[in-house]
Amino acid sequence: MELKITEKRENPLLHRVEVKFEVVHPKDKTPTREDVRNLLAANLNAEKNRVILDSLHPTFGATVTQGFAKIYETTEHALKTEPEYILLRNKLIEKKEEE
Repeated sequence: MELKITEKRENPLLHRVEVKFEVVHPKDKTPTREDVRNLLAANLNAEKNRVILDSLHPTFGATVTQGFAKIYETTEHALKTEPEYILLRNKLIEKKEEE
C-alpha cells in the first residue's frame, strides 16, 4: 500500500491539519479504516488516536481509494470537536449501553 497526499491544509482555529489523500493498493483488497489510520499516522508522524478518518471512497474497477482525514494537535481537541458517530467510527469512544 502506498499513500499519496493530494492536499494538506492547516486549520489553526480547530487545532488540526486536514488532509486529502489517495491510497494505492495494486495487489491488496480495499484497505480497512484501521489500516488507513495506521498508514496516515506513520507517514504524518502523529499518534493514531489523533488521526480522525472522515471518509474513504474506493474507485470501482481501480486499485485506488481516496479519502479525507483530520489530524488533531491533541486527542482532547478531537473529542471536543468531532460528532459522536465519527468518534465511534474511529474507535475513540465506546458505544453507550442503554438501560
